[in-house]
Amino acid sequence: MIMSESEYKSPVDVYKQIIDNLVKHSESIHARSILETQIYNKAKGFESLNEFLETLTHENCKALAEMLNYERRSAIHDVLSELTWWLTSQDVELQYRGQRMPIELSGMGLHGDYIGRLDNWSWPDSEKGS
Repeated sequence: MIMSESEYKSPVDVYKQIIDNLVKHSESIHARSILETQIYNKAKGFESLNEFLETLTHENCKALAEMLNYERRSAIHDVLSELTWWLTSQDVELQYRGQRMPIELSGMGLHGDYIGRLDNWSWPDSEKGS
């Protein structure tokens, strides 16, 4: 559920919403398209990929879609890991309305919060963070 701007009470609420939005969008739209239509992309330039998909069985398309979803989650994880490094060691910070945003509520970095939320981990009640 995406909160309206007026529902954001604190920087920690915004941080949680950012991570939860990334979790919500962790499925590749191309993976869904491959499963539903056996088409990667209808745009010009993707004809050879679409022709390749036509040769695959439904089971092979499922495996390919799983690979695409895994790669998407891995890419999000890697970006969050890099951002965690900048935030925790290079004096970079995230702010919401001039207030420092707490990060890595799991104690394992932004990427740890992301992976935890992917696994249905509940946010801690405490508003502690780095």
